[in-house]
Amino acid sequence: MKIVSWNCLGPRHNKNYEIEKWIDNINWLKENYAADLYVIQECSKLQADLVRKNGTFQYVAWYGDDLDYFMRGTAILSDIRCFTEREEFFHNPNFRYVVPYRIQFEDLDFILFNVWTKAKPINKEYENRAYFFYENNVKEALRYYMSLHDSFGKIFEMPKSSLLIGDFNFGKDVSYIKESFGKEIEKYGFSAADGLEDNLNTYIHGDDKMYLNDYCFVQNLKSKLLKAGSFSEIEKRSDHVPLLFDVGV
Repeated sequence: MKIVSWNCLGPRHNKNYEIEKWIDNINWLKENYAADLYVIQECSKLQADLVRKNGTFQYVAWYGDDLDYFMRGTAILSDIRCFTEREEFFHNPNFRYVVPYRIQFEDLDFILFNVWTKAKPINKEYENRAYFFYENNVKEALRYYMSLHDSFGKIFEMPKSSLLIGDFNFGKDVSYIKESFGKEIEKYGFSAADGLEDNLNTYIHGDDKMYLNDYCFVQNLKSKLLKAGSFSEIEKRSDHVPLLFDVGV
């Protein structure tokens, strides 16, 4: 199964990106990164609704909350009916965002977690609520989800394989995955997808510093990075490059 992950908010220095150009980005992604499933971060419900309305993809699922301005969240898109709506009983909205979906495609059956980690909510009414920030969201979410799966997985016939993919906001380089984050999530059975090169960067900051913010981790699956976009091709589209992975058993 070919899966693309992309934070496609819009180009750096232009966060008021016109929605029509955003739709063009999605069309560009589909044309240049042929995949079965597209996992999107930092998009609004309006944008996801337009993708559905325009028929760019047949199947669209979006999730976000009201804790920040602009109502940005995450989406998954496909022309194949390969995912269910968000796993309601399994999803904990306090982890912003680590959103679970059940994926069934040919001989594959797994839980996909669409990741876009966040800072503290802007809304003052939520200031005193306990939230984990950035990659700590992922670590705590995995602790929660894996415990829940151990307790109720058989009852709800949940698959034993998982895919963790998206924008983790590491703000680090490859060594961080190999030496720190990756080892921390090994205890849950996750490992980084193959193809993690030492010089891989996926995000360019406004000051032209580059980081590895986006990646894919698997549990009881195999995955390989097939293609990483270049900053030159996405300069006017986003500050993140798309990543194309092959996922199998």
